[in-house]
Amino acid sequence: MEPDKVIAKGKTKTIYSTVSPKEVLIVSNDNITAGDGARCDTLPGKGGWSTTTTCCVFNLLQAHGIPVAYNHARDDVSFYALNCTMIPLEVVVRREAYGSYLKRHPNLKKRHRFDALIVEFYLKTNDCVWEGLSLPCDDPLIEFNFAIGSAYLFDPRQAEGKFFASIFLNKILGEIGGENKYASMHHHARQVFHILEDRWDKLGYTLVDFKLEFGLTADGKLVLADVLDSDSWRLLKNGQNMDKQVYRDGELDPELLAKVAAIYEEIAEMSRKLIDL
Repeated sequence: MEPDKVIAKGKTKTIYSTVSPKEVLIVSNDNITAGDGARCDTLPGKGGWSTTTTCCVFNLLQAHGIPVAYNHARDDVSFYALNCTMIPLEVVVRREAYGSYLKRHPNLKKRHRFDALIVEFYLKTNDCVWEGLSLPCDDPLIEFNFAIGSAYLFDPRQAEGKFFASIFLNKILGEIGGENKYASMHHHARQVFHILEDRWDKLGYTLVDFKLEFGLTADGKLVLADVLDSDSWRLLKNGQNMDKQVYRDGELDPELLAKVAAIYEEIAEMSRKLIDL
């Protein structure tokens, strides 16, 4: 069956409607991006590797009872999922200090290990605007105060300091059950990390951090949605990045793209082993 109309189109995937209003088709392309899309290249095969990784990961999580939007793969570059209203948050879970966390905590050394997982929330924004409010940066770090129904926004690039804006919580989590949704996202994000950390460790890799997105199904159920692949995490082997960080940090040339392609292909193939460990 051919996909129907486009519901949403991003840098690396397109979401289509299907014959069922409760289901969508998610199709990955071969784009690889960095810097919020400031850098974008085509990596032949990436759509297939990303889809393989995502489907294998979601199959594993389903087997562990994690509520996910994912239903089943359609082909090498697409899969069916429940149609969700996405919550405009990225949930980041960290086992080690890396990336923007080091900018906010300059006293820590890169790869400082946290015994207890760090869970952070970021507001998803476009062009430094949220609901008409101009912001100094995209995707600010967000902290919640449920007692007064507010959320505070911080620049993730700066050392911890004063928030630059506050917004109403109901704009993000809805009018009802916001605190429960937050608690569920926090809980499930940690569960997912522990599952994947254990499996990747058995395969000889170290899961440093990842980002997740959640959505609400038509009947209001909170589920892990979107994708979870080599664009979503930092994964090391023998201390070397096996993820998109190689693309972010490297000087663009055919050799770099070939190296990144080999990494994505390796992780896609290794992800097939996750559920059998």
